[in-house]
Amino acid sequence: MRDGGDSSFTTPTPENTPSIGVLASPGRPFGGFHAPPPGVDETVRLSRAWSTATRFLSLPSKQPGQEQIGRDVQDAMHLICKDSRTRKDLLAWYANETGTWFRRNMLNKLSPWHEPVPRSEAKALLLQTVELLEDAQGHCIMWLLALRDDTMDEDRSKLFEAFQQNVTERLHIQYLQSLPLSRVQDTMAAVFLQEMKASLVTNSNPQTCLNLNECHCNVNMDDLPLEQFYVVGLGCALAERAFAQAMHIFLNTAAINRRCFQVDWARRGSAMQMLHNWVQTHLRPFVRDSLRYLTGNQLLVISESEHKLAETAVTNLGRQRTDSIFDYIKTWPDSTGALLDIKHYLTLSTNTQSQSKAHVCDSFIKQAATRLLHAGASTVEILSIYANVIHAFRLLDARGVMLEKVAHPIRYYLRHRDDTVAIIAASFLADVGPDRAVPDADAEKICVDIIDEVASSQLTGREHRMLRYDDMAWMPDPIDAGPDYKASKSEDVLAYILGLFDAEDFIKEVTSVLAQHLLQATDPEYTKEIRLVELFKSRLDATKLQAAEVMLKDVHDSINLNRRMNLAERQANAVPPTPRDVQAAVPEEGITLQALWSKFEGVMKPAQFHATLKLVATKRQDLYFAKRTRLPPEPVTPSAPVRLRKDGMDFRVQVLSSFFWPQMRANDFELPKGFAEREQAFQDRFSQLGNQRKLHFRHALAHVDVKLELEDRFVFERDVPVWRASVIEAFGGQVGPADEQVYLTAGNLEDALDMEEELVLDALAFWMGRRVLFQPEPGQYAVLERLDMDTGTMAQQAAQVEEISAVKTQDAMLRESAPMFETFIANMLRNGGPKAIEGMMGITGMLKMVLPLFTYGEEETKWLLEEMEKRDEVVRNGDLWAVSS
Repeated sequence: MRDGGDSSFTTPTPENTPSIGVLASPGRPFGGFHAPPPGVDETVRLSRAWSTATRFLSLPSKQPGQEQIGRDVQDAMHLICKDSRTRKDLLAWYANETGTWFRRNMLNKLSPWHEPVPRSEAKALLLQTVELLEDAQGHCIMWLLALRDDTMDEDRSKLFEAFQQNVTERLHIQYLQSLPLSRVQDTMAAVFLQEMKASLVTNSNPQTCLNLNECHCNVNMDDLPLEQFYVVGLGCALAERAFAQAMHIFLNTAAINRRCFQVDWARRGSAMQMLHNWVQTHLRPFVRDSLRYLTGNQLLVISESEHKLAETAVTNLGRQRTDSIFDYIKTWPDSTGALLDIKHYLTLSTNTQSQSKAHVCDSFIKQAATRLLHAGASTVEILSIYANVIHAFRLLDARGVMLEKVAHPIRYYLRHRDDTVAIIAASFLADVGPDRAVPDADAEKICVDIIDEVASSQLTGREHRMLRYDDMAWMPDPIDAGPDYKASKSEDVLAYILGLFDAEDFIKEVTSVLAQHLLQATDPEYTKEIRLVELFKSRLDATKLQAAEVMLKDVHDSINLNRRMNLAERQANAVPPTPRDVQAAVPEEGITLQALWSKFEGVMKPAQFHATLKLVATKRQDLYFAKRTRLPPEPVTPSAPVRLRKDGMDFRVQVLSSFFWPQMRANDFELPKGFAEREQAFQDRFSQLGNQRKLHFRHALAHVDVKLELEDRFVFERDVPVWRASVIEAFGGQVGPADEQVYLTAGNLEDALDMEEELVLDALAFWMGRRVLFQPEPGQYAVLERLDMDTGTMAQQAAQVEEISAVKTQDAMLRESAPMFETFIANMLRNGGPKAIEGMMGITGMLKMVLPLFTYGEEETKWLLEEMEKRDEVVRNGDLWAVSS
C-alpha cells in the first residue's frame, strides 16, 4: 500500500509470501483456540485484500476469460471499495498504473497533435484519435468489466459500477492532459463546421425553398461518431466549446450565405421570417441532438439557447445586409427587401436596439464618405442618392432620427457644392420622358429623382411645416434624437431638399430658372409652372414668391395680348397654308394638338385644319408626328395667283415687368428683315390699347422659326435665337461673282451685324452642327449648298452647341456691377480704415447692409478685392484689406 507521507506506489504483493524469520514471543499466552481475534486482524485483512486487488488490477498482457476470476478477488474489491478511504487509495494507485501504461504504449501515437494540423487532415486525425483513446480505455477497464456478473448482489454491483465510473473519469483526465486542448478544440470546431457545411450543400434545394417561401435545408453530422467523443473523454465542456465555436462561424457564413436567404429583388419582401422559421424547425433540433450526444445527457434542454440561435442568425444576416447598405440605398426601390431585412434586425431586441441603430448609421456614413462624398461624384448623383437615403431611412425609422444622423454629412457636402442650388431649381422645372430620359436637357444638370418627387408631391402645405404650438397632438422628440432633429407631421423628399439651403437663396435661384423656363415654354396654359409655384407657396414663405407670381401673370397676359393684336392682321393678310406647311410645322419630337393649332389659328378654319392634319400626321397618345410618306405635288392655277402675307412672319411678343424678372441679356445687333417694322407696329398698337407702360425690346431673347432652301434640301429649325437667324441671313445677303462661293469670317459678321463675338461664334457653331455652313479654310465660313460638298471635317464640326441662357448668370451680373461695388469698397476702406472680409462689420457684411444689389458671399468679395489689388487700388495685410497709400 501507499505510505501516508510518500507519493510513490508499491508493486502488488506476490502470491508466495517470502520467509520473514521466527517471530518473537508475544510475552503473554494466546488464550487458546476460542479466544476472540485481536484488533490487528482487520488490518491484516485489508492488507491481504489490497494485495489481491492490486494483483488483479495490474495491467497484464493476458485478456479476461483466460482464467476464472475467483471469489476472493470480488471479496477483496468489495472490502476496499466499501470504505471511502481505501477506495480513494485504490483509485490513486490504479490511476498511476494506467498512466504508466498509457505513457509507455499510447502517448507516442498522439504526437501528431503537437504539430499544426492541416485542414485537409483534421477529420482523419480526429477520428484516429477517438479510435486510439477508445482502445486504450477498453484496455484499462476490461478487468473491471469482467469483475461484475449476473449472480452478484445489487449493493456490490453498484459499488463496482461506481468504482468503474471513477476510473473512467480519471482516464479522461489523463487523456486530456496528454493533448494540447486548444489545438484539439480548434480542430474539432473546424471538423464540425466542415461537416455542417457539407450536409447543407447536400441537403439543400434553393429553388424549391424560394418557390415555397420556406427553407427545408437540413443540417447534420452523421459522418462523425459524436457519442464516441463523449465516451473517450473528448465530449462535455471541450466538445461544447468546439461546437459553439463552429456554430458561431456557421451562423455567420454558410447558414445565411445561401440562395434561400438572398435579397428578394423580385417580390421585394424580407427574408428574415424565412430564416427565423428555418432556425426553429431545422437548426434547433440539430443543435439539441448534437449536444445531447456530445455531453451524454439525453435529457438536455436548451430553451434559452434556442432563442439565442434565431437571434444570432437574424443579427448576422442584418449585419451582412448593413455591410452593403450603400449599394441597397443606391438601387432603391428595387432593394426594398434588403432594407426590410435591416429593419427586422433593428427591431430584434430592445436591449441592443440602440447599438444596432448606431451600427447601421455608422456603416452608411463611412460607406458614403468613401464612395459618394468626393470630387469624382457629380452633384446630380449625390442628389439622386440623397433622395433614396430619405426614402430608405424613413422606412427603417419612421421617426426620422436615423435619417437626421446619416443625412447630415450629405447635406453639409451639398451645401458646399456651387451647382447644387442650380441643379435643384432646374430639376423642379424639367420634364422626364417615358424612359426616364430628360429631353432637351443636360443629364448632368437635371436630377430625375427630384422630377419624380415633384410630380408625386401634394400641395398640402400645413402638414409639411414645423409643428404649431397650439397642436394638441404634439409629441416630444424621441429620446435618442440629436440636436439637429426637426419634428414634423409629414416629411417627404421635397421637404428635405428644400431644407438644404436658406429659403431666400433658394427662391432667388428658382426665380432665375423659372424665368428662363417661362421664356422657352411651349404650353400656353403653363400648367406645370403654375403647379410648381403653388407647391413652393405651400412649403416656403409665400411673400417671397411675389416675383414668380408676377412672371406667371406676365406670360399669361402676353398670350391674351398677342391674340387681340394679331388676330385682325392674320385674318386680313392670311393665305391658307398648304399640307406641306402643316407637315413642316410638326417637329420630330411631336407636338400637341393645341400647340399646333395655335400656329394656324386665324388663317385656317378648324375643319380644314383637322382634315389637313389627318393627311400629314399620325397621333401617338397625346402627340402628333409627321408622316414619312411623300406628299403629292400641289397644282398651281395660273389664273388664280397665290395671295401671300406681307412678310410671312407670325409676330408674337411677351411683355415682361422688368422689376420682377431677373436681369436679362440686352445685346443689340442687326435683326432679320421685317423685324424692325413689326416691332414699331406692335409698339404703336400697344400704345393705342391704353397701356401706360413703356416697351423696350430685348432682341437677345427673341426666337424665330427658320426655313432654309438649299440646292438639294430644305432645312427647318424651330425656336432658334434671333442672332442665329441674323447670321445665316447675312450669308444669303452677300452677292459675289457668278458661280463663286461667298466666304465670310467671324470678324466680317461682327462688323456687318454689329454683334458681339460670343453670339457670332455661337451662331456659326450652331449652323455648322446643322450642316448648313462649313469651313472651306480655317477661319472662313460658307453655305453648304449640297451635301456632296462635305470636306470630311463636318463630323468634328457638328458638335452639340450649348444653349446661351437668356437670363444673366450670377458671374455676369457680378462683373457688370463690379465697378460700383469696387468704388464702394474703396471709399469704405478710405473712410473706415482697414477691414477684414468676414464678420458682421467686415467688407462683405457692409456691402450687403448698404447695397441691396450685392447678394453675393465672401468668395465674390475676395475676387473683387483681388481685382482691385491687381490695379494697386488696395493692399492686403494678413486678413485685413486697406487702400493703397
